[in-house]
This record gives sequence, C-alpha cells and structure tokens, in this order.
Amino acid sequence: MTYTPIPKFFSKVLIAEDDAATARAIKAVFEKEGAKVTVTYNGLDAASLIQFEDRLDVAIIDVKMPGMDGITLVKQLREFGCHIPIIVVSGKDSIGDRVRGLEAGADDYMGKPFNAHELMTRAKVICRRIHYNGNQPSKILVGKTQCDFRTRIAHKDGVLVHLTPLEWKVLGHMAFRKGHAVSRPEFNVWVLKIPHDLKTRTIDRHAYALRCKLDDDPAHPKHILKVHGVGYRLGEFTTIDE
Repeated sequence: MTYTPIPKFFSKVLIAEDDAATARAIKAVFEKEGAKVTVTYNGLDAASLIQFEDRLDVAIIDVKMPGMDGITLVKQLREFGCHIPIIVVSGKDSIGDRVRGLEAGADDYMGKPFNAHELMTRAKVICRRIHYNGNQPSKILVGKTQCDFRTRIAHKDGVLVHLTPLEWKVLGHMAFRKGHAVSRPEFNVWVLKIPHDLKTRTIDRHAYALRCKLDDDPAHPKHILKVHGVGYRLGEFTTIDE
C-alpha cells in the first residue's frame, strides 16, 4: 500500500485574541500541527499584521478587542480583497451575533467557551475546501502565452517570454481572482505589501508591461483589462489542467 501523507493545512496562522489564556490555548493546538503562529491582542495590530504578512493560511479573530473590534476588522479585510479563511470567536453566541459575523465575511463563527481542538478541526475543514477547490491555478493559457506559475516560465508561440517577479505576482493574483476585477487597494495589500490607501502607479506600470507582453494588440487588449475606477482584471484565459 502506498503511503499518502496527510496534507499540511497550516504554515502561518494569525490569532487576534485579547484574552491571553485563550490565545495560548489556541496557539498550542496550531503549533502541534507545525504552524508558525503569530498572536496579537489588538484589532489594529491584527489589521497591520495581515496586511504586511505573506499569505496566511487562516486567521482566528476575536470580536471584542481594543483598537478595532473583530467584526469591523473582518469587514475591512474583505472590502480590501483579503481572501484568507477567517474564523470569528466571541463570547456572544446568539443567532444574531452569528449572522453578523458571517455576513461581515467570516468563514465560520464559534461562541465561547469552545474547545480548541474543535476550532482546529473547523479550520482544517475550511482550508481543505479551499485547497481542493483551488486558489491560484498552477498553469494558465493567456491568448497564445502559456504561463507556469510553479516554474515561472512563460512561452508565447514557443518563444520564451520574460516576466519580472512582480509581473508574475500581478498576473497570479488576477488569475487567483478568476477574471473578477482587482482593486488597487487589493493589489497594494496582497501584491505590493503596502498600505491599501497609498497612492501609487506601480500596478498600472506593471499591468501595462504585462499587456505589452501577453496581448497581441496592446492598444486593444483582450487579456490585461483596465476596469475604470477600480483596477484591473484578467480576461480570456484558460486554466490548464494536469
């Protein structure tokens, strides 16, 4: 019988919880899974950590925190295009509280007191669904250009196309968003790792560079499309299954 290892669900986890004992209990179970865990006790600090951290696998966010409450934090993260799995935990566990948490954008809601191992199990279920449904495709065909995100090699009509590291990130994030418009604040946070409200033309320059490389007619693009007043989206691409 061939042994298939259990997939590693968590590499990086954020816990935003103002109660130190609860935070320690959650941290312990995730660390047993081999995750690198960051703990913060303040909502504003959590927002900053999520913004500048490499992609997190899951965030555990308490509702009642100083600086910024958890519901407001979740709403802002979703508005700025943050797609990481989020589980909200709270001492308030009425139907109305749960509805508010889920409507804000949380993937799950747990009332206190809760079992840390159950929390772990719920996090695994959420991450398993995301992993199996897929995030960024590993390989796409954009017009005549085949782009492999694993090797970062692109070919157009058999000719190697050079993309810079940041161009790969911009293209990959648009592929991850599956043709939906990506706002400039979202690009700022997830690609450039800068504050969402910072005014910069960096994304515009790299989007134009991608258009020149991937579109046959950059003046009339079919693939790297500008969405006026919003940002950019990836049009007419195909995911290559392997």
